[in-house]
Amino acid sequence: MLSKWSEILLGRECESRERLFRVILLTGSIVAVLALLETLLITDDDSVIIPLLIMLATIAICTILLVQYRKLEISAVFFWFSMNVFLFPCMFFLSGGIDSGAMVWFVLVTLYVFIMFSGRKLLVIVLLSCLADTVTFWLAYQYPEYVKKVESIEGVYFDALFSIIVVGVAIGCIIRLQIQMFEKEREINQAQKEELTKISKYKDSFFANMSHEIRTPINTVIGLNEMILRETHSDTIQDYAYNIQMASKMLLNLVNDILELSQLEMKQMRLVPVEYSTKAMFREVVDMIRVRAREKNLEFQINIDENLPSVVFGDEKRIKQVLLNILTNAVKYTQEGSVTLSVDADIENGDSIRMKMSVADTGMGIHKENLPHLFSTYSRMDQRKNMNIEGSGLGLAITKQLVDLMDGEISVDSIYMKGSVFTVVIEQRVVNSTPVGNVDFQGNKSHNERYHYHQSFEAPEARVLIVDDSVVNAKVAGQLLSATKVQVDIANSGMECLKMTRMKYYDVILMDHMMPEMNGIETLIELRKQENGLCRESPVLALTANTLTNIGNWYIDNGFNGYLEKPIEPMKLESEILRFLPDEIVEYRYEEHAEASSEEDNIIKKISSHKKKKIYITSDCVCDLPEYFLKKYDIKLMYYYIKTKEGRFADTREIDSDNLSQYYIMNEVKEVKADSVSVEEYEEFFAEALTEADQVVHIVMAANAGRSQSMAHQAAKGFDHVKIIDSGQISGGESLIVLYAAKLVQEGYSATEICKVIDKMKGKIVSRYFIPDTKFFYKNGYTNRVTHKLFETLQLHPLMKMKHSRLVINGFERGKLEESWIRFIKRELWKKWRINTDIIFITHVGCTEKQLEKIQEEISKMISFKQVIVQKTAFSIACNSGVHSVGFAYYMKSNETK
Repeated sequence: MLSKWSEILLGRECESRERLFRVILLTGSIVAVLALLETLLITDDDSVIIPLLIMLATIAICTILLVQYRKLEISAVFFWFSMNVFLFPCMFFLSGGIDSGAMVWFVLVTLYVFIMFSGRKLLVIVLLSCLADTVTFWLAYQYPEYVKKVESIEGVYFDALFSIIVVGVAIGCIIRLQIQMFEKEREINQAQKEELTKISKYKDSFFANMSHEIRTPINTVIGLNEMILRETHSDTIQDYAYNIQMASKMLLNLVNDILELSQLEMKQMRLVPVEYSTKAMFREVVDMIRVRAREKNLEFQINIDENLPSVVFGDEKRIKQVLLNILTNAVKYTQEGSVTLSVDADIENGDSIRMKMSVADTGMGIHKENLPHLFSTYSRMDQRKNMNIEGSGLGLAITKQLVDLMDGEISVDSIYMKGSVFTVVIEQRVVNSTPVGNVDFQGNKSHNERYHYHQSFEAPEARVLIVDDSVVNAKVAGQLLSATKVQVDIANSGMECLKMTRMKYYDVILMDHMMPEMNGIETLIELRKQENGLCRESPVLALTANTLTNIGNWYIDNGFNGYLEKPIEPMKLESEILRFLPDEIVEYRYEEHAEASSEEDNIIKKISSHKKKKIYITSDCVCDLPEYFLKKYDIKLMYYYIKTKEGRFADTREIDSDNLSQYYIMNEVKEVKADSVSVEEYEEFFAEALTEADQVVHIVMAANAGRSQSMAHQAAKGFDHVKIIDSGQISGGESLIVLYAAKLVQEGYSATEICKVIDKMKGKIVSRYFIPDTKFFYKNGYTNRVTHKLFETLQLHPLMKMKHSRLVINGFERGKLEESWIRFIKRELWKKWRINTDIIFITHVGCTEKQLEKIQEEISKMISFKQVIVQKTAFSIACNSGVHSVGFAYYMKSNETK
């Protein structure tokens, strides 16, 4: 019976909070019954009987709501409200107020609130509880006549004692039961943890066995296929063998992906940094990818920074894996066009570089909404379109984790159906700072040319023992060594190996690890202590299909002299054996002196190794920067659209305020409207800019002045290397920000630093505008009808300023145009001590040379600026302001604010 009630109260079929609530309801009902018995049998106070009965009814209602209807939240709030707001205050008044034990019951409610609620609800209910308690005590203090007096001092003491004992025991029971629940959960969690540990061990064993069982037959296929390539004289058979080789490597990559992921998930992956040649590594990567590119008739472009150090220190294997995963993906998802590998070296100091590798393709690209899931495990975008593309769906997930493991960065910029650019940045220590120079990757021969193999050495007197329980694999290893003329013997078990080494000396022993009865390690131990053994000191190389991280060090620690992974690479096999052969028995060593030929290759195209800009500053044409600054700082502008009844024109390309503004502004006001380009056009703009720079900082005009910021932000979601800055300005004010950002680039600031600096300095820019009238603003919806009519009736010239990224009217002038200009200038520039005199931008619409000279003269009378820039406004600004509009922008001093 007790176990049944314990299971109901503490069973794990419901959440812990619900279990606690059940305990509280049970405890509350027991307390109510005890209080009822005390009232009936001892105190004989009938006034509290009704509240106690209501309390029992409340508990019954809460139990029904909880058990039958599963309404935990409603039941919990109802119970609190009934107790704290109604029942306990009533019992407080009916049982003697502060001269009774009723006060203690409020503590029980407070404990209940902290147990049952959390977050914002807890804060609200605690405040309401405090308010209810305060009101109860205040009413008792203000209206003592409503508090029932206790008839005797004995009753006061007994009631207080009873309340303390009952409430104390209730609180103790609740806490004790809660501790039991936590202990039970801890025991369950501990059991689950032990079970997970066992599963993890089984998983390790499973992956190790699976690696061995899969890679062993692949070793046979690749090894025998290597012999076919070496020995056949038929071009057709060579072509078949070549295709088998590609398919085998593809299968091997899939197996490796699964094994790599298991290690990464179990946090067992470790880096193995070595000194490596950057030239050799990238050549190997190129050689592996060019075949796939050729099969799809894709142009494979290579752009390696000539200043890249020739030898660096890092995990060559993992970097190569990252590059191959990204390049393989690029080739798979590109049907036509090109794949480009670019490598840049940013030398941070004499000892290290930031090696930046980017892969650009002209493939299908990635939807913006899919970018957050791009590096998820087993994730593949556009399943229907990509269902015929081979792969495990693990490549990018593994790539991301490997890059993180190396403390690197990976990012992607992509336009759907246009292509993608993946960029990886990894820091490497420089070993030899000699630049690689102009590396030629065009010397690789087509696969349909005959396969050429040349053994790296010959040693007819050398003796090699191959120990492998797979007869076929042992024969394959022996065949791979046949050209070296070494004497090869084969043992198919550990016991046979020990028997043969008692009878014959071997210069090198190749030992399979996972063999039945006696595995490789056990055989090695017996070999080293073998009595009368002839090979106790012979070098032993482990043959393994286990590719776990640091497996090489593990084999060394277990007494092996080295190891070879299956499938065995022929040249690696030869070089490892040659490493342990005495020089006196090696009759011939082959050394390659010449680089590969430089024959023209139609698939691989070496492109210029110019270094891309780090940061490209771009903006919209409404920033009104003169051509001189655009060229000087290499600033790229995005055009705006002008919509008229004659058609749509691209501002700065097909229309400008000089030749067409008079016609459109004066005669067809209703038909002229400026509008931002589309998201797709912004995407193309950013993609093009990223071909010339690593990062793009795009500065848009004020958010409330048009749609350009919204369009640019949407487009930038598809790019990791595009940052958008809201200038909060238009025209001259925006020009100052763009110019400032361009100067920061020259000073070596990063994109993130530029964004922070610009955000701080935006408040130091003052921009003011003189508009002849409000009709253009009104026609385009920038001001209301009442304001327009008022200015039109009184013939006022509005003065405008930027406020909260919006152009607003902050004053007016009246009278002749040129006189109004002069008053406008004096009005805005009289606080000379607050103005930075470095530069001022003057923008205008349709002003004559004489008018501009007059404006500059009046400004110089007020303040002598070091640099005065005069620029026509873009048509997209002009069509909203009108001819003879004038504006200027300048910096305030650093300690001033607008």
